[in-house]
Amino acid sequence: MELQQETTLAKVRLHWGIFIPVLLFAFCPVLVLLPFMFMLHGLLNALGQMGVPANPSLNLIWLPALVPYCLVVLGVLLGTWFSYWKSEVTLTDRRLVFRTGFLSRLSGELPLENVESIYISEQLPGRMCGYGTVMVTTVGGARFPLWFIGSPQRFHTTLQKAVLDAKNSTRGRPKPPESGSPPQDDDSRYRPKK
Repeated sequence: MELQQETTLAKVRLHWGIFIPVLLFAFCPVLVLLPFMFMLHGLLNALGQMGVPANPSLNLIWLPALVPYCLVVLGVLLGTWFSYWKSEVTLTDRRLVFRTGFLSRLSGELPLENVESIYISEQLPGRMCGYGTVMVTTVGGARFPLWFIGSPQRFHTTLQKAVLDAKNSTRGRPKPPESGSPPQDDDSRYRPKK
């Protein structure tokens, strides 16, 4: 029996769009609090002009809450960076190998002849930035979402072609004999053999 070499068809990393939710998490609360900080500053200035002694430390009242928030954002950003750095999806002519995540790891290997369906999900930010989710469903019904794939249309097309080629190549090979296979459900086993 001759072993064939596996050919790598595509090797992709996660798209930089993985940082968009982290940046939204980091800047949205700051943008919401910014008008309140300006109002507080304006109120303190108005009180100072009316002769009421204003405590200048009131301008820094938000600072104790900002330090823990910045530490949380930094932790999430570092976790996302490691996830981005350590994740990859490799497509060969026989299988799909994926390894994504850092703290929560999703990894697996799918033989291409077991892939039943492939579809793409592109949300608005993904369509604008060029990334999406490629969902792979196997014959057994297992679903494997490959999030933040750059150029998902191109990867989808390459994956579809590889699956079709893998299924066509297995059809040409003779199937190994099944031992102890269950009887057929139809009446053909009772008919006389020719």
